[in-house]
Amino acid sequence: MTGKVLTLFLVIFGLLFTALLTRSGGLAWLCLPFLAYLGMGILQSVPAEKIQIAAQRSAEKMDGGDVPTIEVSVHLRNQGGAIPHLRLLDPLQPGMRIIVGSLRRSVSLAAGEELLFTYSFETRRGSFSWKTIQAVASDPFGLFETWIEIPAAARIYVQPDLQRFRPLPLRPQRTLHSTGAIPARLGGNGTDFWGIREYHPGDSLRRLDWRLTARHPRKFFTKEFEQEEIADIGLILDARRKTDIHVGDESLFEHSVRAAASLAEVLLRQGNRVSLLVYGKKAFRVFPGYGKVQLNRILHTLARVRPDAEGSLSGLEALPVQMFSSHSTILIISPLASNDWRLFPRLRGLGYQVLLISPNPIAYARQIFASDPATLLAIRLAEMERRLEIHKITQLWVPVIDWQVTQPLSPLVREKLAHLRIQQGR
Repeated sequence: MTGKVLTLFLVIFGLLFTALLTRSGGLAWLCLPFLAYLGMGILQSVPAEKIQIAAQRSAEKMDGGDVPTIEVSVHLRNQGGAIPHLRLLDPLQPGMRIIVGSLRRSVSLAAGEELLFTYSFETRRGSFSWKTIQAVASDPFGLFETWIEIPAAARIYVQPDLQRFRPLPLRPQRTLHSTGAIPARLGGNGTDFWGIREYHPGDSLRRLDWRLTARHPRKFFTKEFEQEEIADIGLILDARRKTDIHVGDESLFEHSVRAAASLAEVLLRQGNRVSLLVYGKKAFRVFPGYGKVQLNRILHTLARVRPDAEGSLSGLEALPVQMFSSHSTILIISPLASNDWRLFPRLRGLGYQVLLISPNPIAYARQIFASDPATLLAIRLAEMERRLEIHKITQLWVPVIDWQVTQPLSPLVREKLAHLRIQQGR
């Protein structure tokens, strides 16, 4: 029952009450049109038990354009009686920007009739899921409404954009004992010459050093090559809202997400084992894995993360470092907040090799700052505080990339990794 019905009852009651007080038959007869209107609504209303609608939903990403476009289609089939008036209401989810069609549709469905309900929206990144579509069946006058939820489940992930980095020159402190592309500083099977040792039964004859063997007639010598193994990489992404800055439609957090996605892609492409921790009010974890399957897990996780209002790097007790093995190299992507440097003594004390990629929030937001003397002084003080924070971190032998997001990240990471010295475990 809607507000229209309540209004009708009030009008009818008012006319009847006035007719009784004034003993006027004419006012009583004026109730008949309103009663007829109400009766037609009751006769043509659709009870909930007689509504039988089947629905199938599909959502797919359309090619073209810098911002992904998602097309959603809902196919309805009326398996019950005729519905003179049906309103379809699909929920608007965060991140949607409708560009074609509408989330609301008013139709009439005859018995057995089918309907295709479509709309398109743009989004840069996100995870979108639907369970039902809301529908409101009513009489032609809109007096009596029946709300129903029609099952129509679907899910789609819009993954973050990623840049395809060139292979990174990794030199981790420790490696996993699996064949890869990183020199392990151990003799074995590989491509780079390591040294020469005496022949052992079972060694390949193709690796015999015939010149040295010729000088020692009673001995054989085998060439040994440096083993090449893989690295264990842990990515940590800062998802605290207090470290995020919005400039127009862009945000600093989106640059961090794209950096994490790009690093995961190149590290997995090089054959390494990669894991991901996104921390904020709610932590998202992707445990260590390899290959394209692991990349899809990481991209799906990055598609649905949002900056949270709570959570802090200073809460080291809550940081689940146990998900990273003791020989992991950890890459942290964080704009840094006050006292965040306290995380790094803990990580170095546990023996992790650490690299910090810090998107510079001051440089990113400079364009929205005013140019008055007080604001310029505040900017200088913030820059000094940030430099002091970074200095404390570098004193722990942690390389830091102070990243201005207008610069390409790949050359900065390559340069920092190329000069990275082996960190001694503590």
